[in-house]
Amino acid sequence: MTQPRVDDLIRRLLVQCPPERAADVALIAAMHHSGVVLTGPKPRAMVRHLRRIGFPGPILCDAGRYTGRHRLRAGAGLRAAWTAEQHDLGLVALTDSGYLTAGDWPGLRKLLDDAARQPPPLLVTLPLAANWFAVPAWVDRLIAVLGEARLPVAAVIVGDTFATRRVTRGFVRLLTAAVPIVLLQTDVGALGAVCHGAHAAAIGTMSGLFVPALLGHHRPAVLARIVERTPDLAQLWPCRCVECAGAVPTDLSPDGIYRHSLRAQLTIGDQLTAPRHDLTAMTTSWREHCSHALAVHEEVAEVMPAWPAPAALRWWHEVEPPPVAVAVPHQNLDEDAARMPDRLNRRTS
Repeated sequence: MTQPRVDDLIRRLLVQCPPERAADVALIAAMHHSGVVLTGPKPRAMVRHLRRIGFPGPILCDAGRYTGRHRLRAGAGLRAAWTAEQHDLGLVALTDSGYLTAGDWPGLRKLLDDAARQPPPLLVTLPLAANWFAVPAWVDRLIAVLGEARLPVAAVIVGDTFATRRVTRGFVRLLTAAVPIVLLQTDVGALGAVCHGAHAAAIGTMSGLFVPALLGHHRPAVLARIVERTPDLAQLWPCRCVECAGAVPTDLSPDGIYRHSLRAQLTIGDQLTAPRHDLTAMTTSWREHCSHALAVHEEVAEVMPAWPAPAALRWWHEVEPPPVAVAVPHQNLDEDAARMPDRLNRRTS
């Protein structure tokens, strides 16, 4: 078996889902150079099933201990057995981190210290409260701490992911850190994250029917009203995915809606990430997609009073691309991580 590497994830748009959806997701993901992130505490059976049916893409396993009523705090540390199980399955491991409340620097240090004592390849899961990005100085300190730790990161923004300008700007700024950063558990913002330098990003939120021209999710009944009231935009609404076969996707089953939404987003992801080594071209293309979608929203608002303004799209369209960081060579990070435990004791607290 080929040794998995963090670099196997580069510029990938992943799909995050519970194990019961994974087999269907994998069939679609395999067509789009994509991968699967399984959420839950018992991934072994599904990982083996996906490999048995020949799924070629990367698989990650998110324990999800940072969610729910009984979520753990980051100070609880990491379980070596969880990392070992993923390595036994032939995977890059995601650490089973607890939730990081805003400003919990001791919790962050605990996660990084524990992760440095675990064997690579792994990604340190950092489930960050959205308010971490409310203070620019905290983002700068995060960048410094992660750069010194030299460990690849899987970030989760817990809360309204890109609902505010400050969170969007702060996350894009975080991407200048000199380590690979994968973003988990997000929505269409995964596209923006990859186009701004995220190592990879996982679509994990699909509430409603994804409408490509609007770059957002809406109820089928809402799309039907839009179609009725915007005859001049008729060319924008049909979908040519397998589920829709050229029809406007207003009559799909719930499972059909899920598959359509997944196919549609991955198709856009393929278009955006085609110049895989030209981040400027990817960023420009993403901003053009956002600009077009915002213009369509404006036209819809003219015929549908009180049409909600898509704030997240506006923030993505406005955010300035970060300066290119002088990154640690990705291919050396796994080897470096094995030698890092003592260095972490010198990190600024």
